Amino acid sequence: MIPLIPAIAALAVQQGPALIRGIANMFGGSDTANQVADIVEQVSGIGLSADQQTATVAAQLGRITDPAALVELEKIRVALEKEQTRRQELALQDKQAEHHETQETVREGDNATDTYVRNTRPLLARQSWYATALYVLAFEGLKVAGYGDGADWSMAAMLSTPAWAYLGLRTLDGFAPHPKSSGQKVQSAVAGTVSKLLTRR
Repeated sequence: MIPLIPAIAALAVQQGPALIRGIANMFGGSDTANQVADIVEQVSGIGLSADQQTATVAAQLGRITDPAALVELEKIRVALEKEQTRRQELALQDKQAEHHETQETVREGDNATDTYVRNTRPLLARQSWYATALYVLAFEGLKVAGYGDGADWSMAAMLSTPAWAYLGLRTLDGFAPHPKSSGQKVQSAVAGTVSKLLTRR
């Protein structure tokens, strides 16, 4: 079990004094919660790192010995943990919704009746690969010839981002039951190759 004081100190620094006071209002007012909020507010204004703030808050909370106040601290810790979990769940839901919308946009583009729209993403992916390959080959060639330090791999990563994004989303889409998905085509090709190799033996 996590010790009470270090746990609540870390949560208090992460969540901030405003949330702690909000929790105090949920309890119908809590001097202990207001005291914790005041400590966090004071510590956050003196330019300390998060770890230093947590240690300072823990040191000050460690001076509390009143059993009733310690019970309130435990209630505050539970409430802060619940709020932290709720925020994490909301952030995860936002990411899932964003990913879902991106996939739907990709599918709509892949199935568009307009040829220009349907070919835009694959064209961008190919151009991204071409630009990346040309950049790497050119600068590595110059390095071999004694000019410069070669390709900057952060630049290569930036140039290849559209291609990786396209391939990544297409691969994820391949797990869905869509006959036109690239993932399904890859699986069929692999299965066909393996079948041919086995029939030759």
